[in-house]
Amino acid sequence: MALLWHNNNIMEQESTNKPDIYKIQAQLSMVFTPSSPIDSKDLFAGRNKQVQALLNAILQRGQHAVIYGDRGVGKTSLANIISDLILAVTSSSEFKFQFQAVRYNCAADSTFDSIWHGIFRELSFATSVGKAGFGADSTQESIPLNQLLPQHVSSEDVRYALQRFGRRAIIVIDEFDRIADRKATGLLADTIKSLSDHSVDATIIVIGVADSIDDLIAEHKSIERALVQIPMPRMSPVELYEIAEKGLNRVGMGIDQTAKNELAKLSQGLPHYMHSLTRFAAYAALRSGRMNVDPPDVEEAIKSAIENAQQSIVSAYHRATNSPHKNLYAEVLLAAALSNNDDLCSFAAGDLREPLHRITKKQYRIDRYMRHLNALSKPDRGPILRKTGQRRHFRFRFVDPLMEPYVLLKGVNEEMITPSDLEEKAA
Repeated sequence: MALLWHNNNIMEQESTNKPDIYKIQAQLSMVFTPSSPIDSKDLFAGRNKQVQALLNAILQRGQHAVIYGDRGVGKTSLANIISDLILAVTSSSEFKFQFQAVRYNCAADSTFDSIWHGIFRELSFATSVGKAGFGADSTQESIPLNQLLPQHVSSEDVRYALQRFGRRAIIVIDEFDRIADRKATGLLADTIKSLSDHSVDATIIVIGVADSIDDLIAEHKSIERALVQIPMPRMSPVELYEIAEKGLNRVGMGIDQTAKNELAKLSQGLPHYMHSLTRFAAYAALRSGRMNVDPPDVEEAIKSAIENAQQSIVSAYHRATNSPHKNLYAEVLLAAALSNNDDLCSFAAGDLREPLHRITKKQYRIDRYMRHLNALSKPDRGPILRKTGQRRHFRFRFVDPLMEPYVLLKGVNEEMITPSDLEEKAA
């Protein structure tokens, strides 16, 4: 009887000391959020140069900013923590900074009118309202700023309303590249110029992919002096490490350096994949009863990431590589993902020769796989690649940056390549 009690006591102690897996999994889901931008300064990783440039723009009257880069590099996450950043650097009473921040997400049907009515609906200013009767005190009433706008808005209407606002306004216009109405681009440029010329206490931050920002600046050179241009390149390995370390530390977990390296290489500089893969690797470690992520957990994370990939990515990959006949589309696409890119994430046909040899163990001339690259750049197979340049100088890049790591994950999972192939790309 005493032995039975002793054994039961040991089992109770072990279960007490064992981490609550379900609780930690729930916490991991809140910390690693690949499907939504970061909204907490504590979880934001890297981007020190971009953070400093954005703060400088906001804190200088007459300055505005554009944040641009590929999809999935963390542009919106940077915008989401603006308020926290400003409060952190202006916490002393000497530099108290009174402001209100608002973010507006553009849509394909957004117009200049709808954008500003939407923004000003979330801003309000105080006005004095007198009571009836002699000697009666007046009261303060809060008025939505959009009440100062006419139905059809001009840049001067925006300037007038912001001058009446009474506090510093920080206005983030996100998904700028989705706007189909090109008239809105010109009117926004006029607005930025007017606010800068009149030194209005407001900052506009435009967020979009690089092509849309080029259109905004190239066609309206007069606003360049008022715009701080903040490029968001893909994250460095050190910045990706920080994502994993911060998130895992938050839930009391650690990570092996080799595992961290592999996760960063697979993520290809995109925080979306670092969040996703680290979370799945942490789940695998917990299932094995460990609080530290090790290399075998990365293998499990790859499988989970493929199984849980966005349906749009899965469908696009299937459409690009599927054929009733034996073909090289999957191999060429994988070689494209393994090729060394330039600063614009583009590659030439010749850059595929060496990685394609590693994948197939065969030597291919460029003309043998050039037709595959051309086909992958046409609507029948996506297009999954974008083709630019002139004959003999064509360059290619993935239309959706999130496709590139998915192709690598498929390649590793299907044993077409090994993790060491990813190291050669990084080299």
